[in-house]
Amino acid sequence: MHERLRDVRHADGLANQIRHFQYREGVVPEWCRFAHIRCGASDSLVRSWCRQLFQATEVEDCSAPGEPRPGLPVGMRECADCFVAVKFPGLTDRTPVDGMIPARIDTPREMASAMQVLQQDLVDEASRIPAGDVDPARLGRLAADTERFASALRRFGWLATRG
Repeated sequence: MHERLRDVRHADGLANQIRHFQYREGVVPEWCRFAHIRCGASDSLVRSWCRQLFQATEVEDCSAPGEPRPGLPVGMRECADCFVAVKFPGLTDRTPVDGMIPARIDTPREMASAMQVLQQDLVDEASRIPAGDVDPARLGRLAADTERFASALRRFGWLATRG
């Protein structure tokens, strides 16, 4: 299991506590580098407000995009999901993240992994159906995962063409 993440949000003066981070140069293609807002951290993981987990060794603190700060690399494009989650925290509380496929996939490694997970889920379900093992709840979860994947795949392809 993941080690417990320390929450870095502070009720008093959240705006003063916002810390941006992004993948280090060379870890992912440039079009995959977004300036995320830090939400929690452990020794080995960093969590963003958009609910993604990052290996601490793969990311670096950075300035907010368009706001250079001495001693920090300039942040790349802003993660819109992090920005919305910080400004409207109640919205993220109402958005359940279930299933194995995330709604947002930013890197080639994450996309390949999501493809393999979805492929295995489809193969497993395809083997059950001819035997009459049809579970509407399980099919509903698979449909939701497939819809999230389709959306993430379109976004990923669009980002890749902009890179």
